[in-house]
Amino acid sequence: MNILIDGSRQNYEELEESEFPISFGINLHTKQETWKYDAFDEKNLFCFGKGILPIIGGHRLIFSFRSPLWDGFHFSAMGGAGYTFKDTGIQNVAITGKCEVPTVIVLNGEEDKLKIEFMPFTEEITDIYEFNDKIIDLFKEKNYRAFLVGPASKTTNMGGIYSQTIRNGKIVEGSEDWAARGGGGSVLYQAHNVLGVVFFGKKTPEKNLKEIVEEHYNKPYTKVVLEHTEKYRYSEEKKTGGTFGNNYHVTMELTPVFNWRMPFIDKNKRMKLHKKIIEYFVNRFDEEAIETKNWTNCGEPCPVVCKKYRKGLHVDYEPYEANGPCIGVFDIYAADKVVHTIDKLGFDAIEFGNLCSWTFELLDNGMLKPEEVGIEKPVFDISNFENDEDILKNSMHNAEQAVKLAEIIAFQTNEFGKICKSGTRRAGKILNEKYPDRIKDKKFEDFGVYDSFGERGQISPTMYWAIGNFMPYLIQGKYLTHYQCGVFLEPEELAELSVKNSIEEITLENLGICRFHRKWVTPIIEKLVKEMSDVNLNEESMELFKKIAKYDSNIGCPEMESERVKELIIAGAFEFENEKWSKEFENGNFDEYIKRVLEKYSELLEIDWKLKE
Repeated sequence: MNILIDGSRQNYEELEESEFPISFGINLHTKQETWKYDAFDEKNLFCFGKGILPIIGGHRLIFSFRSPLWDGFHFSAMGGAGYTFKDTGIQNVAITGKCEVPTVIVLNGEEDKLKIEFMPFTEEITDIYEFNDKIIDLFKEKNYRAFLVGPASKTTNMGGIYSQTIRNGKIVEGSEDWAARGGGGSVLYQAHNVLGVVFFGKKTPEKNLKEIVEEHYNKPYTKVVLEHTEKYRYSEEKKTGGTFGNNYHVTMELTPVFNWRMPFIDKNKRMKLHKKIIEYFVNRFDEEAIETKNWTNCGEPCPVVCKKYRKGLHVDYEPYEANGPCIGVFDIYAADKVVHTIDKLGFDAIEFGNLCSWTFELLDNGMLKPEEVGIEKPVFDISNFENDEDILKNSMHNAEQAVKLAEIIAFQTNEFGKICKSGTRRAGKILNEKYPDRIKDKKFEDFGVYDSFGERGQISPTMYWAIGNFMPYLIQGKYLTHYQCGVFLEPEELAELSVKNSIEEITLENLGICRFHRKWVTPIIEKLVKEMSDVNLNEESMELFKKIAKYDSNIGCPEMESERVKELIIAGAFEFENEKWSKEFENGNFDEYIKRVLEKYSELLEIDWKLKE
């Protein structure tokens, strides 16, 4: 069953629509021509739904919307929430209209007929965890799950959506999950006046597809899963687990530091600093999360237990990297303060981290003054992180400034907070007009790291110095690209690998499957789908790209605006030892590389996606 909920009329209707969540979202957005309206207009549909495969890792909840940040169609995923959502009997939901007062929508599938309640919630929300506690008090007798938004969704365009497994009326420590990319929480709150959705129903048995898995691999189901997900559970070789423990052993001196200023820092100095990241970030994490086996899952019965936590905090690579080394914080205890603050405020952690590091660089280079921002000047030069004492002291100082900045932006307590509510790109243009005398070689936004779409759309890339992360593709800020760091490929090869990953990633997401399970699922995915649907999976995925490209073309075209992104691409050719393109870039042929990437990208996806001429 698919439904359309109208917040204005406080009712719902059933829809005949696609069973796949991203397909459901783009089809409705296209039919209702939501590109015509502002992202915070009540006509901007907020859609969510679950996948169709009853497999381990197959119970993500997928959200789609026109992004107030990216400005085009976007989607985001939440682990485990689909496992409870299936009990409602609903496949997909779209929300339109605007509730008169802040509201929590309750989806009750306990009876034969679905019941929907619009529950007013007019208390001021200043902390998403306190809000969650209040929801627990109201629904602790139910076997429920909820997704909620925080203060950042009310005031900015980078609000994330939070959820946590609830068992016997209490949160399961470490099970916290976020669908944060693209500002979906901001759409839910500002377009529809919805603070969250609570859902529950009667337990329904699922079809068992384990025979297909075991027949293909000739091994027990659980063994197949564990063998293909070692990185996320525990790596015997590296003696660590999860994205946080493993990724820093891979990124090494390419780890984003000081607002992605790696190209301007001596490689040996970066390597020396990285050893301290291993010591004060990874080793402490290993001692407190891995050796203690503080591992859990996202809410579905999954043996990978990829959620690693310590001191009550769930720890993943990207939130801690964006709000750690990227902002000049190299001590996990200092980073804890930042990540916990931005989480309780309900920010997309990656987006806030990049906004914060941009602000820190502008304070460091003097284009902004501390009294204008409302925080103290950060310590933002690698020369101030030479010894252990300075690393710990300056990391804590920077963390304290980041916490203040997060609160300034979330609660709009000064003019700078208001300027930053729509992200780095738009904030930079406002600052250009406000302080024209401070612009010399570069404008304010030139120091920001973001992918661009249209006249104002932006999103922060994932936290890897990977050339594919900076290409002006149809969807960025996720893994629909070739995201291997440390390599510089020919444009056509980069496009080919990016398209291959894009198709794989969008297929998994459209099926509600966790990408951590991609290695074992991908070889048998068509067999699995045939058991549940007669849809041609490859055609469905290719059609998605065409539909999204057509939708987004009504709004704008890909842009290549960020100067820092251009610097990272050009420096990447030198750092990753591609002599041919190093010379081409020296000769001013930067645009040629991007043009060729997009030509091949468009050809392979059968879309027309090119830079503005």
